[in-house]
Amino acid sequence: LYSVVLEHDPSEPSKYVDVEPIKDLLASGGKGFCLGDDPRHPEERKIFSVAPFQNDIKDGYIYIILSGEAYQTASANIFSRYIKSFGLGAIGLTTFFTMLIGLGAIWFLTKNLRKITLVARRFKEGDLNARIDNPEDTDIAVFAHAFNDMADTINQNLEEIKKVDELRRQLVANVSHDLRTPLAILKGYAETLQDKSDSLSKEESQKYLGVISSNSDKLTNLVEQLFEYSKLEAKQIEPLKEPFSITDLCLDLVSKYQILADDKNITLSLNVFQNKNIIVFADISLIERALQNLLDNALKFTPENGWITLKLNEHNNNCKISINDSGAGISEVDQHTIFDRFKQSHANFDGKGAGLGLAIVKKIIELHNSTIHVLSEKGKGSSFTFQLTQSIE
Repeated sequence: LYSVVLEHDPSEPSKYVDVEPIKDLLASGGKGFCLGDDPRHPEERKIFSVAPFQNDIKDGYIYIILSGEAYQTASANIFSRYIKSFGLGAIGLTTFFTMLIGLGAIWFLTKNLRKITLVARRFKEGDLNARIDNPEDTDIAVFAHAFNDMADTINQNLEEIKKVDELRRQLVANVSHDLRTPLAILKGYAETLQDKSDSLSKEESQKYLGVISSNSDKLTNLVEQLFEYSKLEAKQIEPLKEPFSITDLCLDLVSKYQILADDKNITLSLNVFQNKNIIVFADISLIERALQNLLDNALKFTPENGWITLKLNEHNNNCKISINDSGAGISEVDQHTIFDRFKQSHANFDGKGAGLGLAIVKKIIELHNSTIHVLSEKGKGSSFTFQLTQSIE
């Protein structure tokens, strides 16, 4: 006996099928359907139709696969097209909704940024009061607060520029007025000396030269004060603080001003708390300048036979400095403006000075983180007081 194994060619239809599904279909009388072998695709089972036949040689069946090759090809093409169209449609819908959601997200995320941009544009166009309302409620609160702070800073800088410009205008006006008088006097007396040099006596010539000299000194003092105040106003002067004896400084100043006081028969004295040597921490040259201006002011407005007292006292680790006089005093109205630049007491105005002395004093005291105060009553003199930090040795 020989066993022959035939290898089936996959490209050719199989010559054998399973007859059990055929019997089942015939037994059911053709009702329903059964899945049978596909000769072209043995690994698949498909719907089939069958009919028995007989002849003289042998009995058999006519076996027909209802889903033929052409049908399968068409079905596969239709399915492929369906899948393709469905995929394209799904991609299109996905892209559309993705763009829609993206645009919505961008609109929502940039809503506050557009609001800030609108406010910034208004500010740029000149609406300096434009601000972002309720900045803490925005998603970019830090940026909103920063913009509001920047706008406030710009407004403050603009106000400072306006004040500086106003100061410049006042400076020009006051300097022009203050310089005009001494310059006119200088020119007048100089021309007189030139024109009448032969006819003037020696005494008259000396008198004219004295007037020219005094007005030259006045001009020099005015220019120095203007430069000094301008530097203080522009914050170009930084105090060089160091420990020094305010007691010794005041003793020197009283000694220097004693001759001027004697000329007007004014009693000038120094009163130091318990005769102590008080040490303060400050800029000695600036404090000396401030005390000189205060003493000049006191001598100017104190009448003959009056008195001026410089007092030093200790108060809460500070040195309290007071310059008191028996002058005409300052009205309550003038006390509010006495430290302003180019301001002088109307009642005491004598045309001397530019009204910068007390303004310079105020700036110097402010550089030492202190404040100067004035107490005065009409006809009963004045008292100027400020404090300096004592130096702890």
